[in-house]
Amino acid sequence: MSTISNYLLDILLGLYTYTYPIPLSNKRIDFGLRVPRPQGFIVSEVINGICAEDLYEHLARSAAQEHLHNTYCTFIVRKINIDTLTLAQQMRAKLRCKSFYIIGLKEARAITYQAVILAGCKKIESRFSIGNEEAWADAILWFCSTEVPKLIHNANRFHITIIFESYYVLPHLKTRLELLNTYSWYMLNFFGYQRFGSRRPITHILGKNLLMEDFQEFLNVLCHPTLAFKSYTTLEYALCKNSSDNLEQLLTSVVKHSAYRKIFELYINAYQSYLFNKLLSLIWLNLLNSFSITDALKKLKSDYRYLPIPGHSTKVNGIVAKLLDEILTLEGININSFCIKWLKNSCFQGDYRESLMQVSEVNYIMEKDKLRISFLLQPGSYATVVLRELLCCNPLLYT
Repeated sequence: MSTISNYLLDILLGLYTYTYPIPLSNKRIDFGLRVPRPQGFIVSEVINGICAEDLYEHLARSAAQEHLHNTYCTFIVRKINIDTLTLAQQMRAKLRCKSFYIIGLKEARAITYQAVILAGCKKIESRFSIGNEEAWADAILWFCSTEVPKLIHNANRFHITIIFESYYVLPHLKTRLELLNTYSWYMLNFFGYQRFGSRRPITHILGKNLLMEDFQEFLNVLCHPTLAFKSYTTLEYALCKNSSDNLEQLLTSVVKHSAYRKIFELYINAYQSYLFNKLLSLIWLNLLNSFSITDALKKLKSDYRYLPIPGHSTKVNGIVAKLLDEILTLEGININSFCIKWLKNSCFQGDYRESLMQVSEVNYIMEKDKLRISFLLQPGSYATVVLRELLCCNPLLYT
């Protein structure tokens, strides 16, 4: 039994360890299960205590809301195979709005229900759709207000279907479910795979390139033909099709556009997330060297409840400072690297994140060839991390 992951994708993203020991024979299930996307992965924001999926269904049956102009209008959206930023930008463009607000990023390769706030729109429609057969969204107006609405993001609710074809999988799943239940569904609060790009996990690499001002390598990674999609995004088109010799000047001109600047910031945030994952992995491995799992969990809750997401203002001490210093040295990064002049003198201050998450309201039904599971997670925690701990298999099967 071991807690160490052998999957290259895990190592790439700093996910060195599982919370709980995994069977040495677990790789036999790698070809025996899958999570069908998008229909097998459904996520809904819980907003002001209301599940967005329930709210969407209610609004779909109700009379159209009153149209109000020059106000903040909140829509509840059902989207499929489209990322949240692209969704919000397309909604803003369709209604000719000045700006948009979202309360959480949601997976692209999934069915999701979430809120999008549009401000200063030239027109308002009670209901409209965007996209095509492969990636689309349906937006229904919830309400409009003269001030920014106070939306509290309480949690995210997930409904996930795991299909399995091998008889090895069923006892494996039962054992893991029992194990997680024994420990009250506590697990390491890693940043999940989609934070780095589910099918193109390079956002943290791009973030590091930006911090180190290695602009040529940034473009090499972004525009590499084996990594690129069949069609460029607008940002990739702006950068990869440009022949400018002055790369810093090119990037500086691109980040003048707020939408593009947000993407650059997300790249750097992804690198910070990767550093957090590495730090949490090392902390947990150190604890398991000295304590049982039960005692290690207690120690993590008491002494390491919050760990830093490294940034310019990060202040830590003790073993956390030592491990973080080792990580940054190995990465060739220092704290001052998180201030970037060419990105409008932006400083990425860092933050703190809980080291453990607890999955709540877990319900599941085991059928002949599938497991249907639902649960709640606090905002900022990732369902793919829950699946990782439950399945202990190749992450490409469920991301």
